Amino acid sequence: MEEEISLLNIGVNRLMDQLVHSFIKKHQLIRPNETVIAAVSGGPDSMAMLHFLTKLRKEWSLTIMAVSVDHGLRGKESQEDLEYVKRMCQEWDVPCTGAHVDVKAYKDSEGLGTQEAARQLRYQVFEQQMNQWNADVLVTAHHGDDQIETIMMQMATSARPEAVKGIPVERPFAGGRLVRPFLAVSKDDIEHYVANHSIHPRLDPSNEETTYQRNAFRKRVVPFLKEQNPKVHQHMQAMSERMQENQSYISKQAESVLETVVFSSNDHKSARLSIETFKTFPLALQRTAFHLILNYLYISKTEDISYLHEEMFFDLLIESKPNAELHLPQGLTIVRAYDEVTFSFIKKEQPSINESLFIGETIDLPDGARLSAEWTENRVEGTYDFICDAHHVKLPLVVRTRRNGDRIRLRGMKGSKKVKDIFIDQKIPAAKRDTWPLVTDSQGKILWLVGLKKCGFPEGEGSGEVLRLHYENKAET
Repeated sequence: MEEEISLLNIGVNRLMDQLVHSFIKKHQLIRPNETVIAAVSGGPDSMAMLHFLTKLRKEWSLTIMAVSVDHGLRGKESQEDLEYVKRMCQEWDVPCTGAHVDVKAYKDSEGLGTQEAARQLRYQVFEQQMNQWNADVLVTAHHGDDQIETIMMQMATSARPEAVKGIPVERPFAGGRLVRPFLAVSKDDIEHYVANHSIHPRLDPSNEETTYQRNAFRKRVVPFLKEQNPKVHQHMQAMSERMQENQSYISKQAESVLETVVFSSNDHKSARLSIETFKTFPLALQRTAFHLILNYLYISKTEDISYLHEEMFFDLLIESKPNAELHLPQGLTIVRAYDEVTFSFIKKEQPSINESLFIGETIDLPDGARLSAEWTENRVEGTYDFICDAHHVKLPLVVRTRRNGDRIRLRGMKGSKKVKDIFIDQKIPAAKRDTWPLVTDSQGKILWLVGLKKCGFPEGEGSGEVLRLHYENKAET
C-alpha cells in the first residue's frame, strides 16, 4: 500500500513539473541564462516555487536569488518566517535578501488598507532588488486558485465588465518582467508538492481570516466552484488569457479612433472629438476609446469610473439637446456643443464685457480679439464689419455680453428676435454664448451681434462719412 502511495506521489510531482514546464515554455516566462529573483514569504506556495526554480537552475543556467519581506504585522512570528526562508535558502544554496518594512506607519501616512499598504511596500523592495542585481525576471507564486479568486472578485465588484480579466501571466516590472508560472497549477497540486519533497513551510494565520475580502472568496467561493469542477482553475486561466488577448487587440484597434481625437498640447489636459466621426466606428471600439481618453486625462488611476459613467457618456452623444454637460469624478467635465464633445478639468471663469467704445478707439476683448470704431468713407461691409449713418445711433457705443431678454431688430425682418434664439439658430456652443460680444448704442439698442447678425436699419447711403465698426479676431492678427 505504501509503495502504491509513493508511486502515486511520484506521478503527481511529475505531472506538476510537466504542467509548469509547459506553461513556462508556452509563455516564454523564463529563458536560459537569465537572472531570476524569487519573491518568497515562507508559505507553501512560494517555498514550492523556490524549490522548483532550484531544479531548473542547472538545466537552464539560471542565476537564482530569493527576496523575503517582513511586514512587521505579526511581531515575532513574521520575523521567524524571514529566518526560516534564510535557513532554507542556505540549505538550497540560494542567495537570500531579507527586508523589514513598517506597514502600519505607511498605511497611516498614505491612507491605505493594510493589505494594499503591505503590497506596495513589498513591491518597492522587489523593484529595488531587481535594479540592484540587474535581474531579468521577478517570479511570484500566484497559482490557479488565486486566479479563480481574482476573477470571481472582479466579476462581483468591478465597476466595468472590461476589468474582469484576472491575473496576467506576465507584465513589465523594474526594467524586466514579473512572471507567474504557478498559474498553471492548483493549491492542491502545490500542497502535494511540498509534502512529497518534505518541505515544511510556515503558515500565516491571517490567511484564515474572512474579514479580508480575498480571504472570504478563498474560503467560501472557491471550494464550492472546485466541488463543481476540480479543474475550474484551468478553465479560469484559459478564460483570463483569452480575455486579456481580446482586450489587447481591441485596444490596439481603438488607436484608429484616437487618431480622430484632438488632445491638448498644453499643461491643462483636454480632449476633443466629433460625434459624427466618433460614431462611424464600431461600438466596441467607441467604448474602449472612451476609456483610453480617460486614461490619458486622469493623472492617477481612478476606480470611481463605472459602466454607469460610460452609459451616461453614450447617452450624451445621442442627446436631443445640442448643448449638454456630464460631470465625472475628480472634476472632469464632458461638454457637448452640437457635434463637438470636449473633455476637460478646466472650469473657466466666464469673463463679462461692458465697455464704452469711442470713435477712433480700439478695445481688446478677453479672448484676444479687437473691436474698433471709426469714421470712414469706405462703405464696403464684410461679415466682420458694421456700417451705418451716425444719425441712426446715440454715441458713445457700448460693447458688452448678452443679458436676459436681449432682442435685436434684424435687417430684412419685421419685428425683433431674441439674441438667445439667434445663438441657437447659428449653433453657437452654449459655453461661448456668455462671452460673445455685441454692440449697442448709448440707449441700449443692439446694433450688432458681432459676426452673426446686424441691426435692421439701412447702411449708410450716398456720399460722406459713415460709422464703421470692425472686429478682428486672433486668427487674423
